[in-house]
Amino acid sequence: MENQEGLKIRREVNILLPEDKQNFKKQASRPNMNLKPRRQNSPNDKTIRGSESSAFFYGSLIFDFLIINLSFFIVNYLKNDLIVLTTTYVKLLLLFNFSWFITSIFLNKFKLYKYPNLLTGLFSIARSTVATFYLIAVLVVMFSWHAFSRLQIFGSGLLMLVLEALFFSVFYLTKQELFSVKGKDWEQEEPPRGSFSLSLTLADTSFFFLSFFLINHFKRDTFQLSEEYQNILLVLTGVWFVSSLLTRKFWSARFRNIYYGLAPFFKSFFLSFATMAVIVFAFRLFAYSRLQVFGPLTLLLLFEILFYYIYFTARNKFLPADIESIDEIKKVFRQEAIQEIKATDAFKERTRGIPAVSKLKDKYLKDFPEVFQFIKDHIHISEIDEGHVQVFNTHTVYNIEAIDSHCLRLFVNLHPLNDFRRINKYFLEVHRSIFNGGYFVGNVDTIETHRKHFFRKYPTLLAKTFYPFHFLFKRIFPKIPGLKQVYFAVTRGKNRVLSKAETLGRLYFSGFKVLAVKEINDRLYYIAQRVNTPSLDKNPSYSPVIRLERVGYGGEIMTVYKLRTMHPYSEYLQEYIFENYSLQENGKFANDFRVTQWGKVFRRLWIDELPQLINFWRGDINLVGIRALSQHYFSLYPDDLKKLRIQFKPGLIPPYYADMPKSFEEIVESEKRYLLQKQQNPLLTDIRYFFRAFYNILFKKARSR
Repeated sequence: MENQEGLKIRREVNILLPEDKQNFKKQASRPNMNLKPRRQNSPNDKTIRGSESSAFFYGSLIFDFLIINLSFFIVNYLKNDLIVLTTTYVKLLLLFNFSWFITSIFLNKFKLYKYPNLLTGLFSIARSTVATFYLIAVLVVMFSWHAFSRLQIFGSGLLMLVLEALFFSVFYLTKQELFSVKGKDWEQEEPPRGSFSLSLTLADTSFFFLSFFLINHFKRDTFQLSEEYQNILLVLTGVWFVSSLLTRKFWSARFRNIYYGLAPFFKSFFLSFATMAVIVFAFRLFAYSRLQVFGPLTLLLLFEILFYYIYFTARNKFLPADIESIDEIKKVFRQEAIQEIKATDAFKERTRGIPAVSKLKDKYLKDFPEVFQFIKDHIHISEIDEGHVQVFNTHTVYNIEAIDSHCLRLFVNLHPLNDFRRINKYFLEVHRSIFNGGYFVGNVDTIETHRKHFFRKYPTLLAKTFYPFHFLFKRIFPKIPGLKQVYFAVTRGKNRVLSKAETLGRLYFSGFKVLAVKEINDRLYYIAQRVNTPSLDKNPSYSPVIRLERVGYGGEIMTVYKLRTMHPYSEYLQEYIFENYSLQENGKFANDFRVTQWGKVFRRLWIDELPQLINFWRGDINLVGIRALSQHYFSLYPDDLKKLRIQFKPGLIPPYYADMPKSFEEIVESEKRYLLQKQQNPLLTDIRYFFRAFYNILFKKARSR
């Protein structure tokens, strides 16, 4: 009966829950934004179709190719009184043709049926020419091709524009019947209407100046600008502001998805980037640092993507869950109270009365002596019946689904975890098959073991050259929306690289406790024990912006937003880290493998704290105040400080930066001293601590490690 109920739950994967139905109805009732009207064909329309369209496309491309090269040779003759090109000018001609072709194809310049009137066609030609200029300028500046002549480039482009406009006007006026009928089958895609947003403008302005000064500090180790770069800042500010207005970046509108919402930010970035390249090339500003000129725009785009992601998801009251969401877990696993499980009939039928140690050593793990020794060192296998042991070498969840519920004491899978497409589902099925307190032994190819194996397999030079690309495909691609689908379609989810933190975190999320880990033959083996029910009430941190549960005002649990600087599922390892790693002087865990390399940089520059501005704007936290703690970390505090802490809101700037304590005990005393002072004089205390923290951060390089 129990198995039938479990199967029934697993089959109900297509049933909508009541809340899902409501969300579905809401989405269906929303107006369809950004939909492009279908082209209406009339039997009397004489527009370019089918083979005619292809002929005109290739004909226009060839004719335009002749025009651009003719323009180039004419300007070269007028400038140098020569028809034959030098080596430098041959390279420039190739660059000119490459840029012209890319921009023309991208902007659909040669699709004549897209021009409903002469003005639209001339505008398209002008837009394509400007884009060609921009692309040439970007390539020249990025690759430092200083020898190229400005007169040759701008003169050729201007002459090309005049000739194209002239020939198109003649062709349009003589063959007007071939073009679309105005007002019938040409309809522009109208962007969603919105209104100017002061909050978006102020936020983007703050991010712009923050980006410029951060790049300057990174480049010169100071926030102070030289006179030359003050001028660059003025020019860059003007370019950024004009491009923002042209792309309507400061307008608040409701888009059908986040990608359409981010489009104005990307358009503004490309427009600003290319305009600055034209300015640098036109005025020969090659002496200025390219990082200082273009770095702020790139960093600004990253800030904008992050900010808009938070803004969009908060506005729509939605943050994406992990790829194995809570609803999916509920469909494959029936939540149960672990202490209520009794020995099943399947468990009794498997009982042999023979210890499993001999069969494991001489049969199942005969070729894996180190694995057997690892298991023997941490599990009393002499007390486990051989009938309650199952050893697999599989990456198929179906093989595990066939096992009866709660009939095993020891489950061993020798196949690496990296080949499982849905890891959580696999762990949950193992959890279901194991009896209370049973053990799960598996292995994974982690980032560290994978790198060691890669560098042993290939010569050092080849390994250093190709490992970054290998890592990008195996580790980064499976985690990026869009690219993730491509990766799994190509590889079927096999052999992707997982971090140690994510693997152990998923085990804790699925109801296991990790007892031991050991690296054996370029694999990290783990022994986990079934001790809890799976965490159905939490949302794994798989997205870039994570939601963390923290103890807030009045002892209530609040949600704090942060940039993820740890590997996914790291938040479930708090207990494991506390039990196995010691605390540093600043109260943080020593050698915390959960933190990524880029996460350490984010933490040092406080970039990971930026999403907490949402908590600040919502009134969840103050500017100055005690740090918001996790429930586990909060439990380490003495009872008197716990009671005192929950009487105040947490803050963005904790007293830690003012007092700079050296140990956990000193942190406790620092917070108690601050809170007692705040009880007497709240405003004056916060002002005093703010300026002390500001001084330590700016002049004493105080950092939260």
